[in-house]
Amino acid sequence: MTVDELRAVWERVGVYVAEAASGLLERSKRTLVGNGSYEGFVAEVLAQVPNASPPHAPGEYGFLIYAQTAAQVHARLADIMPGDVVVLQGAKLKGHKGLQSYSMSTGEGRPCVGVVSEFDAKKLKLRALQANRRVGQATVESVSYRLEDLKSGTIKVRHTARSSRFITTNDFPIGVSCIGSMRYAAMENIVMDVRSAILY
Repeated sequence: MTVDELRAVWERVGVYVAEAASGLLERSKRTLVGNGSYEGFVAEVLAQVPNASPPHAPGEYGFLIYAQTAAQVHARLADIMPGDVVVLQGAKLKGHKGLQSYSMSTGEGRPCVGVVSEFDAKKLKLRALQANRRVGQATVESVSYRLEDLKSGTIKVRHTARSSRFITTNDFPIGVSCIGSMRYAAMENIVMDVRSAILY
């Protein structure tokens, strides 16, 4: 997909995913959101957005726009935006926050999945809303990740796809069929995933 097409997907879906995630963050202060897992929180967010497509496979929440392994960036196809889904697998980050050094690990065993709420392109830092698995606290938390601090593991970011139930010919340029565009988008996403898998 082109940058403009990816932007259009975000405008039709991602904006509302970000709003839903923010609302569930507030609800989590009073009750459990989802089943308490990372995937459960994201599933609950997407369920709040009628035109959002659920993942068609584990960890595949739409169009891959960013992929990084350790310090190497493999794909950067569009801007990271609020409402995107971030997946961290075996991620170890180490760096500085202000004058203090820090290190953190996440996504070991099962991937850590969250919804992007903010992204600072200059600092390459994103903030994600994700399930908080610590007992006795709100069940959703806001966590920041600085991409350049990734020392090992992978970070992938995806624009949430629009459900095929809500796709019409108005979503595609004049002269391009809806079915053809859907097939092209699906194939391009598969190609990007295969390319990333080979690189990894």
